[in-house]
Amino acid sequence: MSPVVIFNREFETLTDAETVADAIRRMLLHRVSDLPVVDSDGMFIGMFQLQRLLAALLPAAALVGYGVPDLSFVSDDLDALREKMRAIYARPVSEFAVMPEHVVHPDTPPLEIVLQLHRGANNLPVVDREEGRLVGVVSARDVLAVLYTPEAP
Repeated sequence: MSPVVIFNREFETLTDAETVADAIRRMLLHRVSDLPVVDSDGMFIGMFQLQRLLAALLPAAALVGYGVPDLSFVSDDLDALREKMRAIYARPVSEFAVMPEHVVHPDTPPLEIVLQLHRGANNLPVVDREEGRLVGVVSARDVLAVLYTPEAP
């Protein structure tokens, strides 16, 4: 009996040359908060994360050290935030890609995957150990789909 594959082999990716605007459209379309980024050879280079994108909209004072806890002194309204967002639309996603704290492999034990998701990972990239190619993505939803049995009480 072959092992059950938890990760999703059909998933959205971004290439390192795609733009922030491309990434935002895909994130909204697929209702995800992060997307894996690969180079032209399919090598995994990091994750494009909503959290990192939002950080680009904040004033530097909010990001330094513990940050300024109250930004009410900043007069940014929704139009100003939209303008900041439009200013980064053309930038390549590679500028925002970050290597996640955890990467799993096709042979990673299921319990280790559950642990990493429990610790807060949204999506875990599944990377081939030898080649460094992205071969899948695993989310908490993928784990639930594999574990759920309708006949359970």
